[in-house]
Amino acid sequence: MAENDCTNPEEHCELHACQLKFQNRNPEIDKIFEDPHYACANCGVKVHNAENVCVPKPL
Repeated sequence: MAENDCTNPEEHCELHACQLKFQNRNPEIDKIFEDPHYACANCGVKVHNAENVCVPKPL
């Protein structure tokens, strides 16, 4: 696995914050970013749940 590979490519879709940060946000999407506990080691986005990023690292 390369350093920037997604750990969950089967589900790497519009629901990963790595992609969502580039889209228009709404209250439902904003919940993913509230009270962050993890950051993506690829892009640095911070989220509440590890499953919402490619390479989760605890904050």
